[in-house]
Amino acid sequence: MSTVGTIAAAARAAARNKAVRRIAGPAALAAARHAAPLAQQRYGGWRDRRVYRDRALKLARQMGGRYSEDTIIGGEPHFVVWKDGAPVQAFPHVDDLAARPELKGFDIRLAHEPPAHRTPRRLPRRRPPAAEE
Repeated sequence: MSTVGTIAAAARAAARNKAVRRIAGPAALAAARHAAPLAQQRYGGWRDRRVYRDRALKLARQMGGRYSEDTIIGGEPHFVVWKDGAPVQAFPHVDDLAARPELKGFDIRLAHEPPAHRTPRRLPRRRPPAAEE
């Protein structure tokens, strides 16, 4: 029997054992309680970053400006919208953006043109099956 087969057989035997199930249940619940907040925090950070990027792109398109990603302001990465070489808005929000020392002498070549707006692709409608006569 292969190693994988041996492990699978041992797992099946353990799943049938009442003592193992009695011990594994609370351990699984404790692990889930510990992992859930971490997963929620990771998802929240990922979601916020997507929202900030989307807002920066839309504002840059709207103004005919540019945007920079991961611009460090106050030790945190931001999306910054630029117009005529001056910062206009940062996501997440930063008070008194134009006076920030981190943005003095910013190399505008690091800013990107926002991609053209894409219209959502529509999937073709499914036709109902033809009625047989």
